[in-house]
Amino acid sequence: MPHLAGPLRAATAAALMGCVVLAGAATARADPTASSADLNTLAAALSKGYGLNNCTPQNIVPGELAALVCGQSPDPSGPVQGKYILFANGDNLAAVFKNSINDDVLTACGDQGQSPTVWHQGNSTAKAGSIACGTYQNGAEIIWTNDAKNVLNLIRAANTDVPALFQWWHANG
Repeated sequence: MPHLAGPLRAATAAALMGCVVLAGAATARADPTASSADLNTLAAALSKGYGLNNCTPQNIVPGELAALVCGQSPDPSGPVQGKYILFANGDNLAAVFKNSINDDVLTACGDQGQSPTVWHQGNSTAKAGSIACGTYQNGAEIIWTNDAKNVLNLIRAANTDVPALFQWWHANG
């Protein structure tokens, strides 16, 4: 998700990539000390096949409680990368989601409709979060929120097959 705009782009990219953000003379320092409770909370929200055994904790910035980056899914048809952030509140989650999709070429998310849109858990009609599907730098991406858990999720494919990645997300996300 290094394709965000402005200062929030830098802060979010830092959160997802584990960097330090410089904004003029002020420094947003990353704190590598996410609590084990917050890491466990985030780990419980990961896509199928991911866990603390195959994801790496990342530095966090203000507003975040924990961040994990995961490599290739154990499922060979799954994503080549996953990024997950636990936020302190829904406002930060919503702002980062909105900015995280700015540079993606957005497409429909299967039967969920054109991106960005909302998604529902199972047969529920209640909004579970927001979702966006698209491509960025020759890779399909699914970016979604779990509003009840204040978690931002991103999975990325090695190719531009958004429908295939969406189907994987629908089954495993």
